[in-house]
Amino acid sequence: MRPVLLLPLAACLSQALEYKAYNFSAPIDHFHNETRYEPHSNGSFNLRYWFDDSHYQPGGPVFVIAAGETDGEDRFPFLSQGIVTQLAEAHHGLGVILEHRYYGASYPFEDVTPDTLRFLSTEQSLADYAYFASNVVFPGLEDQDLTAPATPWIAYGGSYAGAQVAFLRKVYPEVFWGAVSSSGVTAAIIDYWNYYEPIRNYGPADCIDTIQTLTDLIDRILIDHPDKHTLHAQLQATYGVSPPINNTDFVSILSSPLGSFQSRNWDPAVGSYGFRAYCDNITSTHPLYRPNNGTGLLPRLVEASGYDASNRTLLAALRNNIGYINGSSPESESSSSRRRSKRSTSSTTLPKSSTTSWNYQVCTEWGYFMPGSTVPSSIRPLISRLIDLEYSSSFCSSDFGIDTPPDVQQVNKHGGFNFSYPRVAIIGGTADPWRDATPHAEGLPGRKSTREEPFILVDVEAGDVWDGIRGAVHHWDQNGLSGEEVEQGARPPVVIQRVQREIVDFVGGWLDQWEAKEDL
Repeated sequence: MRPVLLLPLAACLSQALEYKAYNFSAPIDHFHNETRYEPHSNGSFNLRYWFDDSHYQPGGPVFVIAAGETDGEDRFPFLSQGIVTQLAEAHHGLGVILEHRYYGASYPFEDVTPDTLRFLSTEQSLADYAYFASNVVFPGLEDQDLTAPATPWIAYGGSYAGAQVAFLRKVYPEVFWGAVSSSGVTAAIIDYWNYYEPIRNYGPADCIDTIQTLTDLIDRILIDHPDKHTLHAQLQATYGVSPPINNTDFVSILSSPLGSFQSRNWDPAVGSYGFRAYCDNITSTHPLYRPNNGTGLLPRLVEASGYDASNRTLLAALRNNIGYINGSSPESESSSSRRRSKRSTSSTTLPKSSTTSWNYQVCTEWGYFMPGSTVPSSIRPLISRLIDLEYSSSFCSSDFGIDTPPDVQQVNKHGGFNFSYPRVAIIGGTADPWRDATPHAEGLPGRKSTREEPFILVDVEAGDVWDGIRGAVHHWDQNGLSGEEVEQGARPPVVIQRVQREIVDFVGGWLDQWEAKEDL
């Protein structure tokens, strides 16, 4: 599976308010002294932004939401009913969403090619945000100087955007007074096999054991069994894949349901029930799907793998896995094959999409390739060991002509796992698959949380969330409920309410520091 950080929020757009889009002109190239951007550009382009002044009072701060690796409109719920809404209301501030270059409608060039993507980098995006904060004039508020440093700017972001806002505070401390980094992936990692560890450790035990067993069973056939040609084709046929495709493409398809774990959320209007549904299917002791033309081969294949072919529970799990994959997999033979086709020139036009842009950032700076082959031998993996680093990163060559490893130092120079800076809050989730790319990574020394540098790890008990799975996942502190839902008695889990109150409180302390500075 490809690395994806984004938490989908389209499900709650119907509840979110709509905001008018505005354009802000920014330089295409902020760094004319760096050879990596040659040939340089003197041009400019429009960054989209939106704002909500319903809580603003003169003298109040600006809370800017970094939109991250998606269309900025996808972040409307964070402006209309999330923690930034609470911050704006409590501190009489202006809420803003700023779109990231090369996402949504904020493209510097009409055509997207490997060549025109050269200005898509973390440092260029940071410079965009600093330039915006230093120069923007908000329509209807022209009589207020809301630029930094005349006004305190607090940046809020989750996931990639969480890392981005942390870096903004450190790289441009004179512009950004504070930042809240929610699930911020401050450490770029090329081989990120750890993605699956929180799933393994926090997913339902019976489900995880079943996934591990099915993965091992399939690997025994595809990797270890001497009767390769016949058994490999028969195994794929049981999943309805005929004629057979490349084995690594095949097992990559089988891993696709694991991505839904990241999409869990405490709010069912935002989150996905996909992982819970997958677990409920494969742990059923009875077949839930009608047999296809290949499922009659299952006992023979189980026996060939070395498992007990008379184990009805195992046979049911395998058959239910087949039925679930056939009904829900986003992959296909054609899409897997396209991944391996090499583009011939740097002028090849690519789709103008968030997927293209984020994949380019992955290949140039961030990494986060997710192989199964490098999972330590002491761990039963959740994905096939056939999926190696070369395969996981193959789209870099096929899509962009990039055959060198990502320059992760462009990111990690800001601190990586050890990132720390005054008035930067580091917030994470216990069961977040991206946790091991943050300062909350398992195995790191704990930090004391202070009002100056809050360090908060959010945990949620299984009984407190609607899917019954323990552990907060990806930037769970950022979203919230609509006013209508609150009036009807809906409330976030108690721990989320507590964390959001804490955020409002420590940001208030940061703003008190601003006022004290201004009074000197």
